[in-house]
Amino acid sequence: MNYNNPIPNHIMRSIRIACAVLFVVFSFSYLYFLEGDLLAQAQYVYSGGVTTYSRLLGAILITFCLLCVQLGVEKVTKLTGRAYALSYFPSLLLLAVITSINKSTIEHFSIDAWAWALPLALIAYAAIIWVMRHFPDGSVEAGDYSIARYMWPNMLIMFLMMVLCGARGTADDVYMYELKAERLVMNEDYEAAGKVGRKSLNTSRRLNELRLFALANEGTIGEYLFSFPQPYGSEGLIDLADTSYAFCRFNAKDIQRHLDGMASPSINTAAKYIELMAQHDTSTDNKLLGDYYLCSLLLDKNLRTFTRKLRVYYSVEGVENVMALPKAYREALLLQAKNISNDSLMAFADTLMLNDYIEYRTIMEEETDSLQRANLSRKKFGNTLWWYFDYH
Repeated sequence: MNYNNPIPNHIMRSIRIACAVLFVVFSFSYLYFLEGDLLAQAQYVYSGGVTTYSRLLGAILITFCLLCVQLGVEKVTKLTGRAYALSYFPSLLLLAVITSINKSTIEHFSIDAWAWALPLALIAYAAIIWVMRHFPDGSVEAGDYSIARYMWPNMLIMFLMMVLCGARGTADDVYMYELKAERLVMNEDYEAAGKVGRKSLNTSRRLNELRLFALANEGTIGEYLFSFPQPYGSEGLIDLADTSYAFCRFNAKDIQRHLDGMASPSINTAAKYIELMAQHDTSTDNKLLGDYYLCSLLLDKNLRTFTRKLRVYYSVEGVENVMALPKAYREALLLQAKNISNDSLMAFADTLMLNDYIEYRTIMEEETDSLQRANLSRKKFGNTLWWYFDYH
């Protein structure tokens, strides 16, 4: 700051506009794209499900309020010049506080370390401003002004503060995937919900439950069943204990309604529930239930029953019908053909899949190092029923 030779208005105006645009873009994007689902979950839990949070409106309103805070700080501190960006520090600090919530702080309300960190940060900020006000930077000769002299320090300060703000986001990836998948399922955007976290090797039972439900509604659960990890077997299809609306808006009760029947308290496994539902005379009319039943058999590695029950829900007569089956179902038929005889395996209708299977078996039989074999087979065939059968 320099009080002897004030900075020309056009330079300060450019700095104010640049900082404001950068802050608005960062705040809105951060709130809408990265933290929107987390804030929606927090509002749902804290309000007991009474109110809902709009990601778009919330991002706009919070950003506007934080801009108002910045304007107030600017008037009080009278920051100018190369340190002007520091007037955004309280706003970015509040943004960090708002977005630092995670699953634990949502389900067990807590302000965590901010109880002492926030006051200390504000005190330190006030001390820095006091020093800057009483010890301004060196004098600048009249006319010795360059916009770059003032712009790049402000941009650097803004960048560092935004990095520190973003670093406070503590929710883990899987929890964020769960919230996103739940929102998409609630909006009936099943195609997008089925793709959430597909490239990640980390998952949870709830995330699998939501993704598989979305895929089943899209009619593609048999196609993409093994496109992401399935460490829970058939229990990953539906968590019968997941019946509380206290912490989620969509749970096992909603899935059971789509399957046309609620589980009794005596049923404690997903496989048993789905099997009982499939025994009803009208089960063949519910394609969702049929796919759930067939996938539960595959996830439990019950190949014989799967092969027998597949004919109840799908036609397997003729090459065209076999080729039209979902990927996981064709892979199961190939394994069953292998178990019957070598001749039936070589007569398998899907020759491309047969070639892939032969390559997979070659890796499994010829690679002697177990770790190398596991890595190589997962890299090439980790999205297949065959790999699931061998490594789960």
